[in-house]
Amino acid sequence: MLRSRSGIVTVAALSLVLASAGTVSASKVERHVNMLDDCNAASFNAVIGPGTCAKDGGTTFDEFVSQLLAGGQAPAWRNAPTSIQLPVGGSIEAYNRGGEFHTFTEVANFGGGCVAPLNALLGLTPVPECAIPGIFATGAAPGGEVDTPALGAGVHRFECLIHPWMRATVTVS
Repeated sequence: MLRSRSGIVTVAALSLVLASAGTVSASKVERHVNMLDDCNAASFNAVIGPGTCAKDGGTTFDEFVSQLLAGGQAPAWRNAPTSIQLPVGGSIEAYNRGGEFHTFTEVANFGGGCVAPLNALLGLTPVPECAIPGIFATGAAPGGEVDTPALGAGVHRFECLIHPWMRATVTVS
């Protein structure tokens, strides 16, 4: 009888452990961000080079530059959403829905990107993260995605190191 009870207790305890482990993995929180742009392939590829833009968007390269000069950004180049709340341990999946390569890189503070001509046009200084070898591995080609690791408590800032006005703030608590 004693053996039978200890077997039942062991099975019950094991069941509780397995059930709680399943609950923990099922409760993982993941949020999605879309990296967007509206590049016109013909004009972007003609000026910057073949393969720069893989989309037939409505914004020509000249319009893009005019928008940057007028407002410090090109409105169609953006992260959506730009503000996200997550519990500790949550993560972000950033999907490139545009036609250009974008990064979704965590930076200590928002600033300029790693592309000198854009920084010069906008009067920006590159963020220190631009000095990290292989930093563009934090990016995705059109149709690709970037996944962050589980994030700790605090405020996390992400920006595209090519188009530095593409920003997102993730508050983890």
